[in-house]
Amino acid sequence: MDIKDISITDERYKAFEKAYKYAMDMTKKETYQAVEGLFHNLNSLQSRSGNQLPFSSINYGTCTLEEGRMVTRALLEASIDGVGKLHKTSIFPCGIFQKKKGVNDKGSKNYDLYKLAIKSTSKRLYPNYVNCDWSGDQGYNEDDPRTYPSTMGCRTYSSTDINAPDEAHSHMKDGRGNIAPATIILPTLAMEARKKASHDGKEEYVVDYFMDILAKAIEDCKDELIERFNWICAQNKNSAKFMYENNTFYSYNNELETEGIRGALKHGTLAIGQLGLAEALQILVGCDHTEPKGMEVAKKIEEMFFNKCKEYKEQYKLNFGNYYTPAENLSFTAFKKFKKKYGDIKNVTYTDIEGSEKKDYHEFFTNSMHVPVWKKIDPFEKIDIESQLTGYSRAGCITYVEIDERTQNNLKALEQLVDYAMEKDIPYFALNVSSDTCLSCGYQGQIDNECPVCGAYDTPGHKMIQRLRRVTGYLTNDYETSFNKGKQDEVKHRFKHTSLDIDWKADS
Repeated sequence: MDIKDISITDERYKAFEKAYKYAMDMTKKETYQAVEGLFHNLNSLQSRSGNQLPFSSINYGTCTLEEGRMVTRALLEASIDGVGKLHKTSIFPCGIFQKKKGVNDKGSKNYDLYKLAIKSTSKRLYPNYVNCDWSGDQGYNEDDPRTYPSTMGCRTYSSTDINAPDEAHSHMKDGRGNIAPATIILPTLAMEARKKASHDGKEEYVVDYFMDILAKAIEDCKDELIERFNWICAQNKNSAKFMYENNTFYSYNNELETEGIRGALKHGTLAIGQLGLAEALQILVGCDHTEPKGMEVAKKIEEMFFNKCKEYKEQYKLNFGNYYTPAENLSFTAFKKFKKKYGDIKNVTYTDIEGSEKKDYHEFFTNSMHVPVWKKIDPFEKIDIESQLTGYSRAGCITYVEIDERTQNNLKALEQLVDYAMEKDIPYFALNVSSDTCLSCGYQGQIDNECPVCGAYDTPGHKMIQRLRRVTGYLTNDYETSFNKGKQDEVKHRFKHTSLDIDWKADS
């Protein structure tokens, strides 16, 4: 037997107790130092677009070998410890814990790692949680972890590959990703449907008008994505040589030689996205999907997206998918154009302030099919609502829950939230924690105007408080300087779902 195939827990090593303990201690130490180096490099290497950190993610949590458990533990401990002399929260890599029954749930071998993951999430926002038991991605090979549900980020989940050489490879995630997305602005379509229905004197059929307009928009999206895909495939392989030489985009059976780069890119996803479902429902039926009337229409809309993408996938042999767009910039730019064209609309561009004649104006559209961030509902209710729609996506989606500082220290409660999301068939789940750092003394926690320890505060041109938030999926330094006005406004409107008095639903 090759020595590399012998586990570090093999009894033959343990025959020399002191030597074994020393070797294990040194192996753990070197593993942790390697992870520290990884975190340092990924948070200091400026390469993307010339001045951004390279986007990177690591999926872990299902390996039950002691070697794999050691690496996973090191990743989580390094995340908890933070980076640099101030031990700041690591921006990258995005940690993603693969939650799987019988592997890391209560009573399973990796349950200790799951609890460590919860501790890391409570302090560092990462890891997020991908659901290996999600009904939308069953049939993967239990003996091949490369086929387990995994993702790059909040919207880059790749469904089964229609161009895989066989069923065994259809669930492979390596070497795949979103090739091109396009997003439909649902509130704009809703306004056009309302105008047309009103013009025809058929206001009661506004949803039918909307569905007709939406069907045409999805068709246009499909044509645009195919045109873009063909243009990308027409490029010379040398324009991104490293991607094909290193299987960043994978190909099978000499596909690169016979088909050019199309042989690799055809395994990726073409994503038909959407923005502002909640606002569109307000325009169409006077409520959003937190109410039964709105949810009924929401499901009708998502079913159309899902069925159209399924149809295109078969027709064009390309991996079309319904994409719940993160809209880093679009939620603001689309909102501005909408407001300029249609003016202010209640529950779309503003909401009434309870007990006052004043109005609360917004600067953003709600991401994809999310519950509006200002809704005062408990976290379980938010999960219940969004779980009814996440199954319609095969190109990426996530459900968030905002937690307050009080709950942040209640690891039992946070574990219950993650477990509840998994039970409700949420494919990808994350907890949002306010992560502020005083750049003067290193204090971390919720910081209002000034540091509660040293009194440092921001002054014009001299920022002393770093305010880290998950704004669109990944973390990006200080949200007050890294994002546009719309996204900043969205963060400020977010209701902390755990601020309510909650009767926790699960035993722990």
